[in-house]
Amino acid sequence: MIKAFRYSVLIWAIVLSANISNGSDHLKAAQQGNSMEITIFARFHAIEGKEEAVASELRDTVKRVRPEPGCLGIEVYRSVRDPRLFFLHSRWLDEAAFDRHVELPQTNAFVERMQRLIDHPFDVNRTRLLP
Repeated sequence: MIKAFRYSVLIWAIVLSANISNGSDHLKAAQQGNSMEITIFARFHAIEGKEEAVASELRDTVKRVRPEPGCLGIEVYRSVRDPRLFFLHSRWLDEAAFDRHVELPQTNAFVERMQRLIDHPFDVNRTRLLP
């Protein structure tokens, strides 16, 4: 129960920071149902001893993905309570932009590398801001 609460608080903080940094136009568009923007939340729990390899992969990925067409922003977070737990948060112009990103060879290579470094199935969620 406490783990679920901590996870919910972290997700809420990420969404709140994204909304604040993006300004009121983003929020207004979502509230009016005009936004096609999607937000991605990905969770990575490193195998014990692989924490720095996961952190390095995520840092490299942020640098590579940020300039991609349709990427509105991408950030990585590390849990303050569990140094093996990371979250990737990215925003995309629309689902088609994210689909193009998913099809890139370097994205698939990243997924393959990360699957060898984490202790759970790959966990990525496509979301939209709740109006």
